[in-house]
Amino acid sequence: MRIPKPVNAALDWVDAHRPPLGVATALILAACAVLAAPHAVGIPVAAFLVGLALGGLAIHVRLTKRVRRARTEIDELLRQNGRLRHRNTILSSGVISREAQATQAFIAIPEDDAPLLVVDAGPQSTMQLPEIPEDVVPEPLPEGEEREASRRD
Repeated sequence: MRIPKPVNAALDWVDAHRPPLGVATALILAACAVLAAPHAVGIPVAAFLVGLALGGLAIHVRLTKRVRRARTEIDELLRQNGRLRHRNTILSSGVISREAQATQAFIAIPEDDAPLLVVDAGPQSTMQLPEIPEDVVPEPLPEGEEREASRRD
């Protein structure tokens, strides 16, 4: 026998939400049992139990959507974390680090306007800036001019 798609979807939904549906069914049955009590007590208690069942079911369905959304976001973050770990593992392997050493072996070409001093002209050499002479130290400004200069900046 063939089951229509909407009926199959409804049965799947009921199967996925079995515990809250069981609680709602129990509360509705309790509300029906309370109706046997005197009307002054039975009807308000029955209405309260039915409202509790329907409200709890509605909140459960609403929170299920939020939980599903949060789980998909967490799964995506875990996938990104795995990709980053894989990339870092590859980068820390010997293949990439040897290539990085090969690129570091190139000599840096200084700009024309800033003469740099080469220390130890090997493949891992470093460059140093020329030192500023001590006699070229700027004189401190008077108090009023300091404040005006800081306001302009």
